Amino acid sequence: MTEPSIARQSQGDQILVQLPGVTDVAHAKDIIQSTALLELKLVEDGPVANKDDLLKAHGGKVPNDMEVLSGAPERGGDSSTLYYLVRKTPVVMGQDLRNAREGPGQNNEPSVHFELKPDGARKFGKATGENLGRSLAIVLDNRVHSAPRIEGRISDSGEIHGGFTAQSAADLALKLRSGALPASLSYLEERVVGPTLGADSIRAGITASAVSLVAVMLFMLWYYKLSGVNAVVALILNLVILLGLMAYMGAVMTLPGIAGFVLTMGIGVDSNVLIFERIKEELEAQRGVRASINAGFSRVWLTLIDTHITALISAAFLFQFGTGPIRGFAATLFIGLVSNLFTATFVSKTLFEAVLGQRQVASLSI
Repeated sequence: MTEPSIARQSQGDQILVQLPGVTDVAHAKDIIQSTALLELKLVEDGPVANKDDLLKAHGGKVPNDMEVLSGAPERGGDSSTLYYLVRKTPVVMGQDLRNAREGPGQNNEPSVHFELKPDGARKFGKATGENLGRSLAIVLDNRVHSAPRIEGRISDSGEIHGGFTAQSAADLALKLRSGALPASLSYLEERVVGPTLGADSIRAGITASAVSLVAVMLFMLWYYKLSGVNAVVALILNLVILLGLMAYMGAVMTLPGIAGFVLTMGIGVDSNVLIFERIKEELEAQRGVRASINAGFSRVWLTLIDTHITALISAAFLFQFGTGPIRGFAATLFIGLVSNLFTATFVSKTLFEAVLGQRQVASLSI
């Protein structure tokens, strides 16, 4: 998961695209520059291996409302290129897509599954219902990828197959979700920035995180005495879970991500402070140690749920509508909130129970 940054330059017709964490520059350029124009068109004739044979069947010229497109060979075929005579007016286009994703096809081969918007589904259902038995060409960037036979009325979904690898199917789904470019791109400048150029900023962010973590740990140990060890263990485990999940997702730790990391520490400490202060109130009311701990966790639980759900909703909206750096911050914060709810309640209480289970405790160092 990268955090792309896209900004318009002062010249007006130039765009700066930054892709931290991307190592395959050629692959990234191919995805950005591709127009990914998807069209579904009815096939009038073909496929044939010789374009001239296709024209002869129609008086030597292409009808005004039709066009000849090349396509990939059929599965197991000997021809390198096939030709189709298709309608110029597409049944639906890429702009009618609601979603596209990579997945296995009917024969378990890599394919792209797409869903249509309501208006596109209406047009698609009408066209397929009126043309049963005919072929429908799936055209991407003026090339036929496949031309399946219409066996029944299809309304809101379909499948694109045709010799994809898992990577190429995932790339096509990404391009379709992004939408077709209205104009081609020209690369004016390309720079590959090594990690050393940003080392000072990253080092400053890591230093800030380390100082914050040490300061928080010392405060919890000083203010809550031995019970502060409980909070420190829960906090460290929270950060370990956060880093582990980010590594599993392939996330790139940039400065906004470090900001989310530091904020997660603050939220983790806040959760422990709420629980500990409630436990102290119960102890002052002359309740037993075990009863005070149980009451502290149970009565703060709803407060933690309320605050965490509110913050999770905010993080979800930031991720949905934010740009690359904002989404990186939101993703880090979202994971940190979920892991903190686990560590601040289950892990922290388990540590208390482990100590209480070993011996009778008349007082609690808090």
